Amino acid sequence: MHEPTYRQALSHSWKLAWHHKYLWLLGFFAAFLGQMGITEFLGKISFPTASSFFDGLSFYNFFTKLFSGISLSLVGWVSLGWVFLLLGCIMLFVFVIAILSQGTLIHASAQWAKKDKLPDAEKSWHASAVHFWGLFVLNIFRKIIVISLVALIGCMVIQSVSYADTAWRLLFLLVVFVASAFIGMVVSFLTIYIASYMVVENYPLDWAISAAWRMFCKHWLVSFEVGFILLGLNLFLGVVALLVLLILMVPTTIAWLVTILAGKSIIWFILSVISPFLFALFVILLGSVFTVFSTSVWTYLFIKMHREGLFSRIVRVLRG
Repeated sequence: MHEPTYRQALSHSWKLAWHHKYLWLLGFFAAFLGQMGITEFLGKISFPTASSFFDGLSFYNFFTKLFSGISLSLVGWVSLGWVFLLLGCIMLFVFVIAILSQGTLIHASAQWAKKDKLPDAEKSWHASAVHFWGLFVLNIFRKIIVISLVALIGCMVIQSVSYADTAWRLLFLLVVFVASAFIGMVVSFLTIYIASYMVVENYPLDWAISAAWRMFCKHWLVSFEVGFILLGLNLFLGVVALLVLLILMVPTTIAWLVTILAGKSIIWFILSVISPFLFALFVILLGSVFTVFSTSVWTYLFIKMHREGLFSRIVRVLRG
């Protein structure tokens, strides 16, 4: 691959994300499915997250005991059931909109990569809706695989903590961790390519799966290179978010000191409410824009891989 290609992909995608701000709303919903590439999986297999999976089991047991101890009338149980049904419907609605948003972003990014011109939103939305069920099945299976791998790593973490004196067990944990991470990243790459083949090239799901596998086998090193580039950008945005949080904490801290000295708590109360709200709004906006950006990067490179083929930057450097 020629050296400028990654830079072209990043620059091209940034222009799309910045100049077409209505895509941010689609990015907001698509972010519920997780980011494309290895960022989502590597975040989920961090030790705290894996351990929290098992904390969730205790959370489940707590609510099971809680509800078993509640005594409600028939009307009360029916009302509670309707509340949970409503929450389930809301979650399903958000999931459906997220899938349609993901497909719309892929189609819009493909048109931007091909013609440097964004199609109308209705056309991209329709292209996504045509392949809704394929994208639905794809995302369900991806979630199942990721959750299963996280659960596996979580089990191994708990076992290693319980038997930390066993060197072979720790070595086995390392092997399982590396293997699970590799499988999870491959699944993430295949998800990108399958979705792109369906939405961009209008392939049915079974054709898209076989085509995506061939593309990954041909461009596996390129896939990892791009994945780690976006992971680095994600870490950078994490640092930016932390700095913004610290900046927002400054006036709150000053107001807290004024409250201690002057006894006027109203300013501190207002800032303690506004600051978290502004930070949450900033994080949501940042995540939405980055979802548009990362989706566009992957789609841009998918177009290049599919039409021209790409060479690994690492291989090119090693060959001189």
